[in-house]
Amino acid sequence: MSEARVSLQSFDNSWYRPGRSRLSVHIWFIVNRIMFLTWIPWPSTFKSWVLRKFGARVGRGVVWKNRVSIKYPWNLTIGDHTWIGEGVWIDSLAPVTLGSDVCLSQGCMIETGNHDWSKVGFDLRVAEVVVEDGAWAAVRSLILPGSNLRSHAVLAGGSTLSGDTEPYGIYVGTPARFLKRRRIAR
Repeated sequence: MSEARVSLQSFDNSWYRPGRSRLSVHIWFIVNRIMFLTWIPWPSTFKSWVLRKFGARVGRGVVWKNRVSIKYPWNLTIGDHTWIGEGVWIDSLAPVTLGSDVCLSQGCMIETGNHDWSKVGFDLRVAEVVVEDGAWAAVRSLILPGSNLRSHAVLAGGSTLSGDTEPYGIYVGTPARFLKRRRIAR
């Protein structure tokens, strides 16, 4: 009995719609390259304004570092006083919600899409990601589709979150596992 094999030529994501016209998507890709995926230190207030023009919901006082990639800004919601570190990747094929006072450190990746490895056509799957108020995704951490980093939780550097956390939990490793409770000094 032979095993079934993946056939990438049968991949079909024609069902997926990014939520805007092709022209809007292409214009965004150019703006993303000029404004976000660059070493030019555009002011954070200007970057937030540009994102709002493309349909993102961005709160007050959001800090943007350089070389940030955002797939589709119209799928992005950010609360107040959130920090987006250098080299962050927000692959917003589905909604991404970042609460207030969230920190995404350097090289953090948020993925809302992946593939169904159990299907011959390697089908595209998408799911929302939520990072709640006060949470911190540390350097080079990875948040996978359908995950929720709860209020004030920490995802340690280099860790991978697939699923849900508890509020104020500190999570480490790949896959991320609970280490201990976060205590915040006053």
